[in-house]
Amino acid sequence: MKKIWMSALMLLLPVMAWSQKVEINRVYPEEIEAKGFTLSQDASVNIKGSGAVFTDDWKTLVFYGWIIDSDSREVVWHLFDERGYRDLDREGTYDFNVDVELKKGSYELYFTGGNGNGNGWNNGRSFSASSLGDLVDAVFDSRRRSKYRDRYADDLYISVESSGLKSAKMDDLINAKLEGSIVSFNRVREDEDLEKGFTLTAETSLDIYAIGEGRKREIFDHVWIHNAANRERVFEMNYRNTEFAGGASKNLSLNETIKLPAGSYIVTYVSDDSHSYGDWNALPPDDPEFWGVTIWPSTDADRRNVTDFVKPKTATPLVDLTQVRDDELVSEGLKVTSDIEVRVLCLGEASGNDELVDYGWIVNANTRKKVWEMDSWDAEYAGGADKNRMQQDKITLPAGEYIVYYVTDDSHSYRDWNADRPYEDDLWGISIWATNDADVSKVSTFEPSGFKSENVIAEISMVGNDEYIKRNFELDQDTKVRVIGLGEGTDYEMHDFGYIKNMDTGKIVWEMRYRNSEYGGGARKNREFNETITLEKGNYRIVYESDGSHSYRRWNDDAPRDPERWGITILKN
Repeated sequence: MKKIWMSALMLLLPVMAWSQKVEINRVYPEEIEAKGFTLSQDASVNIKGSGAVFTDDWKTLVFYGWIIDSDSREVVWHLFDERGYRDLDREGTYDFNVDVELKKGSYELYFTGGNGNGNGWNNGRSFSASSLGDLVDAVFDSRRRSKYRDRYADDLYISVESSGLKSAKMDDLINAKLEGSIVSFNRVREDEDLEKGFTLTAETSLDIYAIGEGRKREIFDHVWIHNAANRERVFEMNYRNTEFAGGASKNLSLNETIKLPAGSYIVTYVSDDSHSYGDWNALPPDDPEFWGVTIWPSTDADRRNVTDFVKPKTATPLVDLTQVRDDELVSEGLKVTSDIEVRVLCLGEASGNDELVDYGWIVNANTRKKVWEMDSWDAEYAGGADKNRMQQDKITLPAGEYIVYYVTDDSHSYRDWNADRPYEDDLWGISIWATNDADVSKVSTFEPSGFKSENVIAEISMVGNDEYIKRNFELDQDTKVRVIGLGEGTDYEMHDFGYIKNMDTGKIVWEMRYRNSEYGGGARKNREFNETITLEKGNYRIVYESDGSHSYRRWNDDAPRDPERWGITILKN
């Protein structure tokens, strides 16, 4: 009899050994826990546990679980899909116990407690959104937190049990999926700006998997790819090409295959200051481990086209006036030996009435004519706050000398943002890039302060308060000249201004007035005259007068766009 009993036990042992489970318990508000497991064969798995719903007026906190396939990253079971859960009409804990058929493979089990507001999950009801921090404080004050720990923490759990099931390390499952990727930014946290380059030797198909945050008109955590040679974006994650990623409605996912021609490319992923891996302010996505972007070659043949990043010559700017801070005016000279095409990239700030307050421009160093300037009508949304603007143009620069300028006001600049930063915040300022590698050698830079224009006939510049300055000049023939005047005017009257006097006749032949001048950038009272006039042969004097306030480096309001020209300049036309 004893031998028969032992034989029966030996027959049962293999069955008992194959029946294993993974379990997650004691998940607190704002937490998400995950465990991996594998199935050695197709099997029926038993999923059971206890979830919870807690409400306080319009605030809702839900505890729930789900399972995803580690290879496909697709959800294979979700508690939200269970009818009993969606029909729940009371707060507190509830039990679930279901059997699900799963294929042989690797899986990830998740359990979390998060902000359920605004997701329509509970019997079709919708709630106003609030931050999870505020929500948890409201739903669980000090006494109710204690009540939660004492009464519910040990009760809330999820487990998966089946024959052929084995526990697996999450990092091993994630690393297996990342194997073979050429770019992988996953588990991205707040305020990240990640970048990686790669080079393709032939046209190549790439699989892109990305998860981020956004809504219809704005996107916050996302990826884009640009051609390193010309900075043109060849791919960008946006609301239109994404799908719902599970959890909060703002969670977006992208799973797409693209083709890129031979060339060098840079992948960038940025995140804002909230709702990211490890610190969700609303329900997390169904695949939190891949918050970010991962890119794989589509086939083995495509993989052979991928090499380490080769930086094109045009990927280094000719002029780099970026990362500009508050109250700065920066400039750099650019000498061009023969005609070239360049790209101008400028990021700046627009005020409430769309007037630019951080912006850039380029002038011909000899004639002071503007050859390019950032314009509020042409500038586009640059990401982050609505006032962040970006303008990118291709222009031709003939042989000659140029000065590039960028100016900022007293707020919202690089590393001192008073609203959400732009997507490419390190490019805040102006930069100029060659479009062809061969053109890089045609350009050199110089210090603008040391530049003396061969076209200057007479000049009074950088005028301070309470000044009265005179300069004489002579013309040996009738001459077309360019007059540049920059001064202060309000209520149709000039306070800082210049004029030209013919010393042979004693008559004033030109005077800067409010009505013959235009807005000069910065404060509305900054006025500018920049036109051509004809002066007869003779002796002349330029005079500039300023009052007791608002002058070069003593501004009592925003400086003009070309502050060093505050005064009067006469140039050969």
